[in-house]
Amino acid sequence: MIKLSDYLDYLYSEIIQARKKADEKSVQVAKEYANHEYLKFFKAPRFAFPAIKMDIPLKVSDISAQSKYNFKLDDEKFLNDLNERIEVVNKEKHLNISPVTREQIQNQEFKQLFKSLEKKDQKLVRNIGDEVKKLDVSSQIKSLNIGVFRPQDTTVEAEGLEMKRILSEAITNSYSLVSTKLNDIYIDPNTTGAEDKDKLFINLHIEMEEEGLRIKTFTDKNGQTIEEIIFE
Repeated sequence: MIKLSDYLDYLYSEIIQARKKADEKSVQVAKEYANHEYLKFFKAPRFAFPAIKMDIPLKVSDISAQSKYNFKLDDEKFLNDLNERIEVVNKEKHLNISPVTREQIQNQEFKQLFKSLEKKDQKLVRNIGDEVKKLDVSSQIKSLNIGVFRPQDTTVEAEGLEMKRILSEAITNSYSLVSTKLNDIYIDPNTTGAEDKDKLFINLHIEMEEEGLRIKTFTDKNGQTIEEIIFE
């Protein structure tokens, strides 16, 4: 897995090296022509790359970005989402997790969960999932079990784990994305793996046009060495 910028830098360096080797070969052939009995009357061949075009398939391995979220909690939306998730899990897994009431989410101890997120309102963060993972959801659920989330004795562990997951997902779903700043795209040039069928692929179309430069060195009237770069 490498950065897209590093991969492009590698391609650029390789093309420059290929041009350099071609010029070195041209010089070698020109010297052979100059020393040949008959070839010295001919122009030595030289081939350039006026343009290079490449189409390269790449696999996107990871995207590094930072996003801004609106971390102002909408109590009504959060409560509805939380109880809908609890209802679905109770039916699918035959559990008996108690629904949450409006009074319970307005509890000061419960609101403590969201204070760290509210401090990051409109600020760049890696992603919402990582921020939610930083919350101490487990201890909050335990402290709120008295009259809040009271699992059955026979399914304490299962309901506790499900409630942790439900609460984390509901918190994540409560905040809206404002904007995203893309930092890096990481790619893998190997796109032939059988396990890559569900990966994101891009086709990189590159066009490079040849330009040249020369560095000319001379000495001015004061004896100072001057370098002049000439673009062709």
